[in-house]
Amino acid sequence: MHPVAPSCAPVALVDQTEVARKRRQRKMSRALMLTRLLVLGAAVAGAALGVAWLKHESPHPVAVDASRESPLVEARSLQPLLETASPSQLAPYAVKKGAAEPESPLFVVQRPPATPVVMPVWLVADGAGSAERLRQILRDRGARQMGPAVRFAMLNVGELLGMTEKAWSAGMETAASSENEASALLLTFYLHHLDRAGDGAGVRAFRQALEQRMQRSRAVREFILAGRSVAEFEAEMGRLYRDAGIELHFTRRGGVVFQP
Repeated sequence: MHPVAPSCAPVALVDQTEVARKRRQRKMSRALMLTRLLVLGAAVAGAALGVAWLKHESPHPVAVDASRESPLVEARSLQPLLETASPSQLAPYAVKKGAAEPESPLFVVQRPPATPVVMPVWLVADGAGSAERLRQILRDRGARQMGPAVRFAMLNVGELLGMTEKAWSAGMETAASSENEASALLLTFYLHHLDRAGDGAGVRAFRQALEQRMQRSRAVREFILAGRSVAEFEAEMGRLYRDAGIELHFTRRGGVVFQP
């Protein structure tokens, strides 16, 4: 019998197991190394593709040198729309949108003009221009020649200032039409050339007051009569016209009289 034989078999078995384990470890190490190399290669390839894409897409000649500010810095550096857009660029857009857009500095809605102020019927165009021309107009309308002067019948100032558009239109088809027109011409000429300083300041102020929507009766009191009563105004008018070679005879028709 061999007394040492039974103890040899387990030792050989242990050696073979250890060798197999080491082989497996070497295989796993190789596989892990290969996996790492593949991952590293994929990362390097991706980085290379990214750099190539940046070179192609970025306006900067060298992608690695391109710099970009933070979003807050870029937002502060942006100019407002009104500073960056030129009128020539905005014009087609304005035409396209038109009135559909709300009113803004870029789109101005054109509003219709305000209703024009209607002047009183007794304030007409100053068609005479001079006292000599006015005398000739009155002669053509039937004024009596009295030496170098003329005499003419004029509607009294109170009724003339109180005449409405309706009353004026109603008289257009009657004999009063000619008297109304001549009376309005005489009053207008007086306000422009004879009243006060003779510079027409009162009638200009009267027109301006009406354009500013002042009540007509108040404007007559402040800028036509200017502190005078109707009787005082008529008396001054008769005197100054007499000095200009026109003698007025004020007539009454029974119409509405202006009340200051």
